[in-house]
Amino acid sequence: MRLPPLKPDSDQMLHLDALRIVGAVMIVVFHFNRFINLDGQWRLADDTIKSFSLIVDLFFLISGYVMAAIYTGKLTTAAKYRDFLQKRLARLGPLHWATMLVFVAIAALGWAGLLNERDPSRYDVGCIPQNVLFIHAWGTCKAQTWNFVSWAISAEMGLYIALPALFWITARGAWATATTAIGSLILLLWISRTGETFSQWTYDFGVARAVPGFMLGMLAFQLRDALAKIPYARFVMWGLLAAFIVASGMGASRTSLLFVIYAVGLAGVAADAQGVQGGVSKAMAPWAQLSFSLYLLHPIALKVALNWVGFGMWRLNGDAMRLWCLVWIVALFPIAYLSLISFERPARDALANLGKPKKTSSSRAA
Repeated sequence: MRLPPLKPDSDQMLHLDALRIVGAVMIVVFHFNRFINLDGQWRLADDTIKSFSLIVDLFFLISGYVMAAIYTGKLTTAAKYRDFLQKRLARLGPLHWATMLVFVAIAALGWAGLLNERDPSRYDVGCIPQNVLFIHAWGTCKAQTWNFVSWAISAEMGLYIALPALFWITARGAWATATTAIGSLILLLWISRTGETFSQWTYDFGVARAVPGFMLGMLAFQLRDALAKIPYARFVMWGLLAAFIVASGMGASRTSLLFVIYAVGLAGVAADAQGVQGGVSKAMAPWAQLSFSLYLLHPIALKVALNWVGFGMWRLNGDAMRLWCLVWIVALFPIAYLSLISFERPARDALANLGKPKKTSSSRAA
């Protein structure tokens, strides 16, 4: 049986797709970093990788742009809005629920005494309904629970639900969109001025953290023609991402790094607005199909392969553990691919068509 090839959804966002897959790998590295630097020998790498969590804010910006590009002017009735939410639920739900169940099973084995795995804050039974309903990043839980990275999926869902209101703002023009984006950023910076910066929020109102980036993405869609005038935008995009990595290692503040990440996303929009171009981004774009799968699956590899096997059973450390981490970063790609084609796509199609009349052969022909 020939496996279907990976290909981008369109040729209009190849640079953003390239950023998505690079960003997904950076998030994996961020969460694997506890084992990458287990012996404390890679201090510079450790300092650099700690800022990779800000890549989630790049995802929010890209999501805002994509939603604006696809749905502007289309969510005009309650039926269309309901269909939109059903498609979003079908896209995000199956793998989110499945990976959550994996961690429920792990917790159950711990409670039964079959595993040395007990973490009351992580495995909070009281937060299962919130996870199922995608509201666990809305201040409804006391910690990151179950598949802990899924807080970002919850934040995304909150903005999808609010999308008609956001489109009402963007319909007022670019100035209204810019005012909302910049105003929300300033407000969140002010709210978090005396404590943990808002770009560190996850379960604790991560949905609010997503607003500035998402709105900047919607603004970028409105200003894409102006952004297209940036010379050598694709080189600017990669240069800014490199600058983000270097500045992370040099100890730049999290807020300044957040601004760089936003600039990376805007440069990606500019590059795509200049049309299809060859090179690295075009080659990398198809792999973006795996970014969501990599994001939700890697905590399982972190728990089982790195924590239980590499650290617990084999007592790996230093370069041996770093090599084991690299093995799993690579192995996650075929695992994510198999998840996509054998589980996510069929489940997505089933949920998206749930409750809808089946197309007849004559309607398909039409």
